[in-house]
Amino acid sequence: MIARVFAFFKVPLLCCICFAAVPMVHAEEEMPQCIKDWAAQGRFMEFNGHKIFVHASGPKGNEGVLVVHGYPGSSWDFAGVVGPVSEKTRIVVPDMIGFGQSDTPLTGTFKDNFSLLKQADLYEAVAADEGLETVILVAHDMGQTVGLELMARQEEGKLPFRIKHAILLNGSTLVDMVQLTPGQQKSLKMPDKALDKAAPPEEWHKDIAPSYGPKMQSLKDQLNMALDCQVAQIYANDGGKVMSNIVRYLLERKEFYDRWVGTLANFHSAPMTVIWGTDDPVAIEPMAERIKAWRPETDLYKLEGVGHWPSIEAPDFIAEAIIHRLPSE
Repeated sequence: MIARVFAFFKVPLLCCICFAAVPMVHAEEEMPQCIKDWAAQGRFMEFNGHKIFVHASGPKGNEGVLVVHGYPGSSWDFAGVVGPVSEKTRIVVPDMIGFGQSDTPLTGTFKDNFSLLKQADLYEAVAADEGLETVILVAHDMGQTVGLELMARQEEGKLPFRIKHAILLNGSTLVDMVQLTPGQQKSLKMPDKALDKAAPPEEWHKDIAPSYGPKMQSLKDQLNMALDCQVAQIYANDGGKVMSNIVRYLLERKEFYDRWVGTLANFHSAPMTVIWGTDDPVAIEPMAERIKAWRPETDLYKLEGVGHWPSIEAPDFIAEAIIHRLPSE
């Protein structure tokens, strides 16, 4: 089924059932209230010697929703989705290693610290820590590929929890089709190590802003608020120093292309839904069409006027899509 909808940005709803935590933020600019609130509602767990931020809300149980964010985003990108979903079930949104409130390793290479395989291991640990045995998996952007690694492990019978439905948002696992931003192109030319000094915040604003769709572009105040929140998360815990390091996930996508793209086409152990902002200049609409062509049973929804960030630009639609699939098996 293909549905076309228009959605305006709404100020993210913040959940009220959570574990308190002291934000571990060392930002180069003042942390906006949206991030202060989000960070205060989460908790930390340890994974391979790193403190990992986990925003978990809704009734505890062995079923729930597990969300994988994108690059250079963070768990905050789903703040507007969490409120409605947490009224129905548990929803768990961690910050990956090097992102948001989680620890940022400043020594070592991409493979040492930020490999998509290591990030998938992190999600296995988060699910175990939360006691999740069955999940709806929601994955966006870089996280789309982390999600596909988890899905591949399920197909192999190696995943310690069960994905009962996979929801994939805009992402460029089909790396042969990606339209890289100027910032991504520049970052890929930098050394595979942490920078001594992060790029100035205005460079991130300039690079991320065009990836939003025309609906958000017409709402300047809301667009700027979203950018302020996203950029603040980039700078938390020195994350701005490793973004050029982490962007090598694009190269790892090429390395494991057959595995992850094969999973897009051959995932059979659960239903799969694809939700795509049609005005994404990076993860372009034809990617969604290719996924649908390869796996015709996939439900495909196209969001007109929405760009690269459906969870921020159309949070109500994403929340409703998740809630609608909660009974599915």
